[in-house]
Amino acid sequence: MVEAYGLLPANHFGARKRRSAEQALLLLQEQIYKAWSARKVLSLVSFDVKGAYNGVCKERLLQRMRARGLPDKLVRWVDAFCSSRTASIVVNGYTSAVRELPQAGLPQGSPLSPVLFLFFNADLVQRRIKAAGGSIAFIDDYSAWVTGPTAEANGAGIQAIIDDAIDWEKRSGATFEADKTTVIHFTRAPARKSDIPFWINGTKVKPKASAKILGLIMDDGLRYQKHMARAAEKGLTAAMSLKRLKMLSPKVARQLFMATVAPAMDYASTVWMHARRAKETGWLNKAQRIGAQAVIGAFRTVATAVAEAEASIPTIEERHRQAATRLCVDLRTLPQTHPLAALRNKASRRYLSPMQGIASVVAKASTERMEVIGAFALRPWAKRIPVSAEMDLAGTVQPPNPQGIIITTASSQKDGRVGMGGVVCDTTHGDTGRILGTYSVALGPDSEQNPYTAELAAIEAALRNVPPGLVSRDVTVVTSNRSAAIAIRRPRQQSGQCTIRQIYDRAKHLQKNGCCVRLMWLPAKDERCTFRPLAKAAAQRATEQECVVETPPYQASSTTLRLALARERPREQLPDSVGKYLKRIDKALPGRHTRALYEALKRRESDVLAQLRTGMMRLNSYLRKIGAAESDMCDCGQAPETTEHFLFRCKKWSGQREILFTCSRTKIGNLSFFLGGKATSDDDKWEPDMRAVRATIRFAIVTTRLATSRATQDVHL
Repeated sequence: MVEAYGLLPANHFGARKRRSAEQALLLLQEQIYKAWSARKVLSLVSFDVKGAYNGVCKERLLQRMRARGLPDKLVRWVDAFCSSRTASIVVNGYTSAVRELPQAGLPQGSPLSPVLFLFFNADLVQRRIKAAGGSIAFIDDYSAWVTGPTAEANGAGIQAIIDDAIDWEKRSGATFEADKTTVIHFTRAPARKSDIPFWINGTKVKPKASAKILGLIMDDGLRYQKHMARAAEKGLTAAMSLKRLKMLSPKVARQLFMATVAPAMDYASTVWMHARRAKETGWLNKAQRIGAQAVIGAFRTVATAVAEAEASIPTIEERHRQAATRLCVDLRTLPQTHPLAALRNKASRRYLSPMQGIASVVAKASTERMEVIGAFALRPWAKRIPVSAEMDLAGTVQPPNPQGIIITTASSQKDGRVGMGGVVCDTTHGDTGRILGTYSVALGPDSEQNPYTAELAAIEAALRNVPPGLVSRDVTVVTSNRSAAIAIRRPRQQSGQCTIRQIYDRAKHLQKNGCCVRLMWLPAKDERCTFRPLAKAAAQRATEQECVVETPPYQASSTTLRLALARERPREQLPDSVGKYLKRIDKALPGRHTRALYEALKRRESDVLAQLRTGMMRLNSYLRKIGAAESDMCDCGQAPETTEHFLFRCKKWSGQREILFTCSRTKIGNLSFFLGGKATSDDDKWEPDMRAVRATIRFAIVTTRLATSRATQDVHL
């Protein structure tokens, strides 16, 4: 209701679908660059409500909800929700008596409280964004700005914003935290700055050179050095915590890295990534290196690029490029009511907007017909189409109703084209069923469509072409596309949303005629899906070269994103200055094979393999280089203790070497083969031999030569 009728300010980004703090920051940054391109200063004041939920006055909230057009029945329900609240205190097992809370505000932790708070401060946030000023808000964080030739000239505008905020504060019974109220003048011209303070409720507030806005430290020149230093510090703390977790398998450690370390460094990266230079990248790479080393168990002297390649962790540059690509595609799917969708970026020779750089990421792809994805596909209370085996689509499903209409759909992607088709069968007068007809439609190139969106289109076409005179019949749509079945069962903010709406509209029309519409998912090879081959053949006919797309549908955002990410190729080779030993034994680095290589191992096995592959290990050849051993000679006295000597030639381990012989005698001496690397002689179909890798690890463990040594552990692990 709120999104459909626009009951809240468009510049309120908190607790709303398809809006985020990162979008709010991008909008603010874009306004700053627009002011700079016009040779102006943007002055901003930021407020934070003290005890936001607890300080909400119920009477004011209900009054403002009525003023914004909410039904009286809903307002009364909110009144009851906020009334007669009680609380008790539990300390060391003792529970106090339950007491009533006469002025309790909104319940902490309730998913409804953030939404209600949006109505509470909507009057404060309601400010149109234009060249002279504007505002953004995220729940209880509110920031407003004005623009002018100098910071001093903006003083009157900032004071007016402060006066309006204080007036709202008095009318609402709320309180702004004075120590969190910040004024900052965004400009790179020192002559246009001003140190004139402002007074807020008797508190003197001086303009600052930087301010934390929605979790991002923004300095007056948008250099973001403080924020990147803070992000690197957070990432390093998270990486050190990950390293302290002993005996984690590489698979779990990598998941923890991507869930804890990477987000700590990458928050709002699309806002500040343009300001990242070599120095700042070095700060972030410290956390990258320690986190990657924690994943595979390598020595801390292993270079960052080598550790990232072995742990199969995206580099800082790769993650930021991927985030920018996702953002750029996402911006093109926003409804026109979204503030970022209404932005029209004009190139400026003086100040190039970061959003212009982000937009160039997918500039090669046409987005004129990009689908629009709304906050909601359906109303929350709308009845969903029943899907067979609803609790588990992969579980056992019942066969279709033999006394009704069965429509089997299919999609096909072939030779750069996508098509869909289906078969309609009437089983009312017989078990085998009578085919009423087939259909096939060419949807377009695979640069705009995919099998998922084609399957949705096939289901919509099937329901649309049901005879209008059909009354009181069961209509079962059978699909083998699991993604389409899940999307129809639980519509969200996803690609194909408009087709899902059409499917529900068609189903609703049939239900008015007494028909029961349901969806069934069956695997493509299921024997019960008797009409699947006919439907697949119809879909394949739609991909033939002579088929013409009559009415091009929307451009699927999921396909555009997939193609854009595919163009963002990962690093093709390691830097020349690092990893010389590893490059010699594995020509496929960096590659996806390292992830499969380590994730199949336990922690102890991973530690051994990381030593052998990186060349930084507890053998004398390396210990001598770092001053931990007097000589590089092996204890056998025959040769330096290198990896090749240890694995293939040392006489001390002749008995243990039978482990390697049982794997392959002809490959003895081939370091790449036994360490899961690609040799120069291997072809393009090469894959690491995990049997040989495990044999090498067992050999090293049996010898105990690479076991943890206190002298080296303290220095290098």
